[in-house]
Amino acid sequence: MDRCWIRAAVAGLLLVVTAGSVDAARYRYGRGYARGGEQAGIVISVEGGLVNIRNADLVYATSESLEVFSGGVNEVVALIPGAEDDIAGRMGVGYQWANGNLLTASFWAYNTSTSAAAEGPLSGAFHYSIGPPIALGGGDFVGDSGTPGFFSLMTETDVATADIAFGRSHELGDEFRMAWSTGLRYARFEETTSGFYDDGFFAASTFGDNRYKADKTIDGDMIGARIAARGSYFFSPSFSISAGIGFAFLDGEIKAFSRLTPSGLINSATQPSSLSVIDDDGRSGRTADFDVRVTWHPSTDRLRVWLGWEQQDWSGISKDGLRDFPGTATPLEARNSVVFSGYQLGAAYRF
Repeated sequence: MDRCWIRAAVAGLLLVVTAGSVDAARYRYGRGYARGGEQAGIVISVEGGLVNIRNADLVYATSESLEVFSGGVNEVVALIPGAEDDIAGRMGVGYQWANGNLLTASFWAYNTSTSAAAEGPLSGAFHYSIGPPIALGGGDFVGDSGTPGFFSLMTETDVATADIAFGRSHELGDEFRMAWSTGLRYARFEETTSGFYDDGFFAASTFGDNRYKADKTIDGDMIGARIAARGSYFFSPSFSISAGIGFAFLDGEIKAFSRLTPSGLINSATQPSSLSVIDDDGRSGRTADFDVRVTWHPSTDRLRVWLGWEQQDWSGISKDGLRDFPGTATPLEARNSVVFSGYQLGAAYRF
């Protein structure tokens, strides 16, 4: 994690010369854009929003309840913790030339955590999802399920991007504006899960005898080229609506590990631990971004304030290759991407 932050910091230092996104090119038609030239200047932008992580498929356990009689129903349910909105922030600084060229940069960061604890059904079992089951030989495994079973787990997701790009804005009439950019993107994805599983019943005297400490970390670190475009329509002298889309094609590495460590009063003295490691520096990934905004332009157009919604799809860099180990009681679907979406409020000022 420290190495990732060092790379992000270096990228951030390279970005200190420029601003947020291709939106920095959006100036008011008729006043801020005088037929043949933008208003030159340094632009500083800040943006914050409430963002939710989606499609993460954080399955902590699979609950299996048994009703072995006529008319009974046997249920198998994946236990997925709920995700809540958390704050994400973006900031940047850049320079706009009078001919419409612009050099921009931005840094975006988002952190969220989720946790859950639950007990298995009395007439069934929990099948554990984190960590490779511990092989004892002869086809026997432990740490794969508990009857009824219990878990307490927490997952923290920490992501960031740093972009630097050259772009240009074009006036397509008094009311329409287009802007494009091309440049580099650095992206980091880190997901960490920790907690424990217990084979026993929470209120039973044997609770804590057979317990397993569970840990799992996925660390994706990539850099590559990014292209983006934005179209704006001024539906009044003071307001515009715009939509932007961008794609980044990344190369880098994914480092990950998952393990179970016996930590109970009994099993810690009798059972080995398990560990699975991924260290692959030949990975590729992609990010796709889309957003829509309504922007207010005051009379001088030095200040712009916008409200909008955005969605980012991170593929490859967030791949979870630590599932479906030998001995796993309930296989899980593979996860290759996650999505971040939410509302945004931002402002930019040109000096």
